[in-house]
Amino acid sequence: MRYIGTDPLPLVVSVADFAAAVHGIVTEAEELALTALLAAAQDVVATATNTPLAPGLYEFTYPLGGWRRWWIPCRPVTAITGLAVTDDSGEFVDRDATGVMLLQGHDEPQLLLPDGWLASDDAGRVLRVQVEAGAAASPAIPRAIIMMAQEWRLSDITVTSGEAAPRASFGTLRLMRQARYLRPQITAGC
Repeated sequence: MRYIGTDPLPLVVSVADFAAAVHGIVTEAEELALTALLAAAQDVVATATNTPLAPGLYEFTYPLGGWRRWWIPCRPVTAITGLAVTDDSGEFVDRDATGVMLLQGHDEPQLLLPDGWLASDDAGRVLRVQVEAGAAASPAIPRAIIMMAQEWRLSDITVTSGEAAPRASFGTLRLMRQARYLRPQITAGC
């Protein structure tokens, strides 16, 4: 899942929310570093839970085969906004989405391609799906973000680009597990 919206993703937990949750005071000097920690924790939690934490435009790629139904690996999905398939050079070429359906978008989002949508030479190519996804985060997600950022803050861990995030504690992992979406690991020929 890759966010491709034009606006930056908002923080699910603001610096003020964080300070209130940990009963602490955040100075102006700490605010920028804490904002970076909260953004990094939010990214880790979003990836671990397969949940877009804010409504927006997201993109997925998946290899084409003999399937017509694909379970989208996050929820909720409100609309399919674009489809493209790689050509012989590996570049994505937009495809008409007429007849393509989104099923059970809120609970178990599925992309259903109509009969004849796949060309005979599409086997081995890659499908790019763009969707509108995301909703208000479940209560476990902000708590996981707060716990992770607090652990990093107390351990004096800074997060810089290119660095792997430190491991999460047991409590944070439990919260993320509560909010995680696991899609069926199958595609269907229908």
